[in-house]
Amino acid sequence: MASKLAIVAVQNNQLDTLRALAEDTFIATFADANTPKNLAAYTSKTFTLKQVSSEFHTQNSHFFFVYLGGEIAGYLKLNTSLAQTEQGLENAMEIERIYAKRAFQGRGVGKALMQKSITAAQKRNKDWLWLGVWEKNVHAIEFYKRQGYQVFGQHGFFMGDELQHDILMKFPITSASTV
Repeated sequence: MASKLAIVAVQNNQLDTLRALAEDTFIATFADANTPKNLAAYTSKTFTLKQVSSEFHTQNSHFFFVYLGGEIAGYLKLNTSLAQTEQGLENAMEIERIYAKRAFQGRGVGKALMQKSITAAQKRNKDWLWLGVWEKNVHAIEFYKRQGYQVFGQHGFFMGDELQHDILMKFPITSASTV
């Protein structure tokens, strides 16, 4: 029998768990492709409890845990309005973070989080979902393409002292019935 999957909103009393999960999944995803110095510089700033709490309490940002078999398997961060990391995308919702623990990859967690994103965008009458994915994260780029996302731009960000680039991808909510 398949394990039950559930997606629930993160609660204020779970911020320590969210912070640890965010840092752990980020490091697991990007450690092999970045220097320890740059990775440490980025994570020491991005994944402090103070920073995660600030993001959690930002208006129009929403965090969700995904559970599989009663265990936290990953998480999702959605942004609308001024909470989005890029402005000027009319009537859009951003998937800022979508991570599954390695042990749960390939078990439908990513697809379930993508569907949650579509449902959230539909509830808010958004036209687009969009995200940024590191140009060297080929596995993720291919996953998003299989889900129907299309490249529409790029932006730069710093991993420590190294300028890197995200590919920006979007998904029209009107296509949601085909996912």
